[in-house]
Amino acid sequence: MSGLAHLHSLNIVHRDLKPHNILVSMRGPQGRRRAMISDFGLCKKLAVGRHSFSRRSGVPGTEGWIAPEVLSEDSTRNPTCAVDIFSAGCVFYYTVSEGSHPFGKSLQRQANILLGTYSLDRLQPDKHEDLIARDLMEQMLSMEPQRRPSAESVLKHPFFWSLEKQLHFFQDVSDRIEKEPLDGAVVRQLERGGRAVVKGDWREHVTVPLQTDLRKFRSYKGGSVRDLLRAMRNKKHHYRELPAEVQETLGSVPEGFVCYFTSRFPRLMLHTYQAMHTCARERPFLHYYPSTDTPAQTQQTAPQTEPPNSTDTPAQTQQTGPPTEPPRLTQQTHPKAMPPRDTQLMHPESDLLSEGAIPVR
Repeated sequence: MSGLAHLHSLNIVHRDLKPHNILVSMRGPQGRRRAMISDFGLCKKLAVGRHSFSRRSGVPGTEGWIAPEVLSEDSTRNPTCAVDIFSAGCVFYYTVSEGSHPFGKSLQRQANILLGTYSLDRLQPDKHEDLIARDLMEQMLSMEPQRRPSAESVLKHPFFWSLEKQLHFFQDVSDRIEKEPLDGAVVRQLERGGRAVVKGDWREHVTVPLQTDLRKFRSYKGGSVRDLLRAMRNKKHHYRELPAEVQETLGSVPEGFVCYFTSRFPRLMLHTYQAMHTCARERPFLHYYPSTDTPAQTQQTAPQTEPPNSTDTPAQTQQTGPPTEPPRLTQQTHPKAMPPRDTQLMHPESDLLSEGAIPVR
């Protein structure tokens, strides 16, 4: 996703994202892989000051991975960078589901895309990681381009957070609301719908050694999200002072510790992240939320004349992937704007298949 964000920062729209155009390296010395975006034959360099491209030269992309607005008959709105976000959402689901497409089998995909009919049924409704993934993918697959997040916003989503960052977020939230009154706006927002998050009484869902330890020092409200976060923060701060039995049940910090709580309360992260959005501009939370809430650049409301040097010219582009891939509807190239073919984008450590990025299951 860092590569796509880099492209969009240069006003370049890829327009043909799909699994066959994502290359994955062999494992490096540290056992990590690197993912690269390839095949820039259909990419479009937008002129300075423009945020959309015309469709007069044809429909770019591969059938089954094309955003609905590209095929729209509405001639007053031109597609934007949001087409890449839609395709990336399809690729994300394809990856985490190990080969399934959110819009179904190949013959029905494009029709389902136009209807907005998709299924994320490979994501479990009671699993922490899948709930986070579903939230992001539903935003990326929105039928309305202006409602899709920008590439930079996607990168800030908890879907890409390491376990260490998740733990820091829980601690920062607990610190923020520690002195907040019960009827304060932030606490009320956090506790709204909280009973489902803590499963009625969270104290009943933790192991006996932790229950015993919690009763030693202070009283916690079992129906409160704030008190659950407070308990997590306190046990993290005093982890080395905990009895060996409690340390063993909580696991190591941060990996075991975070998983201990998110496996028991799978809605906790997403609920807390959404509730604390009102504090997104406060200094402690700046690195958890997008710098702006601006979604992927929205459709231009009136067609504009293409600049003289940015017209689309047909060209042959080498396909990556097996020959069974559906043919492109249009192939285009832009000699002045095209990045080097199969170029690694943004950061060498950008790894879509490692922790903090698209997980492989």
